[in-house]
Amino acid sequence: MKRFLLPAFALALAVNANATSLQANMSAEQQATAQVADGSKTFSGDLTVYLEGGILMGTTEQSKILLTKESDGKYTFVLKEFNVAGLNVGDATVPGIEGKEENGTITLEANDVEATVAGGELEGTVSTITMSMTATIKGDYMVANISKVVVPNIANAYANFESKVYPSITLLDDFEDEWVKCTPWDTAGNKKQSGKTPNGWCVSNVYTSIVSNVFVVGTRHDIYDDESDFAVKLKNTDFAGQKIPAYMTLGTSWATAIGADGHDADGGSFGGKSFTKRPDAISFDYMRDNSKGDENATVVAYLWKGTYTQKDVPGNTALTSLGIKKCEMTDRDRNILGMPTDQGGEVTKTSDAECIATINHAITKSTKGEWETLTIPFEYKTNSTPEKINIIFSATDYFNRSKIVSGNTLCVNNVKYVYYHSLSDIKLNGSIIDGFNENRTEYTVKGNMADYKNALDCTLKSANSTKNVNWNDAENLVTITVKGSNYAEDNESMTVYTIKFEGTGTGIHNVTSTSTNSANGAIYDLSGRQLKTMQKGINIVRGKDGKMIKVMK
Repeated sequence: MKRFLLPAFALALAVNANATSLQANMSAEQQATAQVADGSKTFSGDLTVYLEGGILMGTTEQSKILLTKESDGKYTFVLKEFNVAGLNVGDATVPGIEGKEENGTITLEANDVEATVAGGELEGTVSTITMSMTATIKGDYMVANISKVVVPNIANAYANFESKVYPSITLLDDFEDEWVKCTPWDTAGNKKQSGKTPNGWCVSNVYTSIVSNVFVVGTRHDIYDDESDFAVKLKNTDFAGQKIPAYMTLGTSWATAIGADGHDADGGSFGGKSFTKRPDAISFDYMRDNSKGDENATVVAYLWKGTYTQKDVPGNTALTSLGIKKCEMTDRDRNILGMPTDQGGEVTKTSDAECIATINHAITKSTKGEWETLTIPFEYKTNSTPEKINIIFSATDYFNRSKIVSGNTLCVNNVKYVYYHSLSDIKLNGSIIDGFNENRTEYTVKGNMADYKNALDCTLKSANSTKNVNWNDAENLVTITVKGSNYAEDNESMTVYTIKFEGTGTGIHNVTSTSTNSANGAIYDLSGRQLKTMQKGINIVRGKDGKMIKVMK
């Protein structure tokens, strides 16, 4: 995806408090996967491929499936640029699939059909492959179980696809909205505007009363030829010998320093947004350049409730200490996180105040001009419901001002909350089920379901999600339904795993208990092993009518 970068050159000694409300619009992936034209829709997501026997070949991000509803009402399913066993098979097309539509969900199924392939490495030698697949589509979300793929003389495989429409809330709206005017906050009552800041965020910039100047930040910087996509570029800088950190926050940025040399410097973020959910992680795209010197970028996030207050915090810049004005600061980052402060007095908190979850992640390497995606999980400390959230992206080590390197940058885009709704394992009799992968939702086990009713165990990937296990005796299967913590707001935040049981296994089932010795046939013990003669205790014997009976000896 091409992006413009909106530079946020952080000349920060005070910052904008004019941040608008949090955005909650469709993510970039959601927008990309909702391309509908002439009855067609493209779904982008993760495709996990296995060789026969459950050998994991890997997961390919940004795989695409094109679905077209034809004029006769049937569907054409195209798996784009399919790779298996290290070969690019190409586009695999299955036409003429009947679709079942119920309650807004479309279900497609094809068994042992020939899919034409084109555009891959096998073009000219292999024209068709055999496929079996089922897919369910609801809106812009698709889950496809490609249960069989036979590439002639190459490989037998299967795959699972899930469109990358994460149950999430976009924070930034891709920065496409017009940025808002920035009036840097300080304790001296600054009224001067300093450039712009992205909608919903507060980007660090500088207002310094020492030289009575305001530096413009946040102007749009075009680096690609696509004028519809923007990101934020955070760039450390320096001014009059002072090194200035670049960061943005959902709260309000602030800074203090004295004199031309900037001694007694401090700063950071206070406040945040109202928020009552328990996301499992945050996800974002980023591009990192630390070519100006060895330095880590930082991602900080925290959820909390109650109020933290610190007295006597200096919040402006001045030529001498006489010009410094102090304030009572509410919900300062370091206070909530339980970290020491260089500036400020006593810290108090309300009786219900509690830091519930945190992220403090260092980005250590350059991405060498490429965009990468990172998902960072929250570390939950309590089971409480949050009231507020703050997220901070910094081009430097956020909590260590001595490590700032001028000129290093961090570009950020597509920031989302992520809510997990999957399992991290499924165990039968203490062993993980063959071929388990959190994205694989269907399994087959040899044996009778009755043997496993007390032997099934599964672990949620997230402690915030819930699971429900349902045994279906009529169909000899069990379903495990996992719902994310945001399911009430987003009913696509759910995954259903199915385990089908085949055969009778080694045990003997559906026997009739009796105390008579009217049997005439094969003899088994309780484990199903055939015996030559009845042993002392309970024997399972085939009766004259062919039924299994229990015989005591």
